[in-house]
Amino acid sequence: MKKKMVAVVIFLAAFTACVAGQTKKQEPASVLEAYVSAWNRHDFSAMDGLIAADGIHDDIGNAVHAQGPAQVKEFMKSIIAQEPDFKWHIDRIIASGSMVAAEWTWTATFTGDGPYGPAKNLPIAGRGACIAVVEKGLIKQLTDYYDTLSFFPKPAKK
Repeated sequence: MKKKMVAVVIFLAAFTACVAGQTKKQEPASVLEAYVSAWNRHDFSAMDGLIAADGIHDDIGNAVHAQGPAQVKEFMKSIIAQEPDFKWHIDRIIASGSMVAAEWTWTATFTGDGPYGPAKNLPIAGRGACIAVVEKGLIKQLTDYYDTLSFFPKPAKK
């Protein structure tokens, strides 16, 4: 009898840990944090497990509407090409139900056509916010809001 009780307790502890781990992965805040982490690691394959097949990432500042993991990966590639060392950092998160809102900061070294003309190795930094809807542990909709121009230092007056 004692051995059966110990086996049941071990099973229940393992089951509870497993369920708790699954629940945590499904929390909108955890999904958003995993998404940002995947971007920072340039982890394209992670998008397949973070974005719903019909999920959308709207980036208002870049006028990008990426639908599904493949288009999000293409968007990532375009950002990495111009800002290979970017760091996307979540500063604050508010979550309720399937919705999550976050304030974030972004730093990078930019090379490309910027709002003030061509730039090479230009340090940029800015703040923004995003709102996401997470369903079944996947991002269904994520919209980033920020002012692109504010990320770039104003050129010196001539």
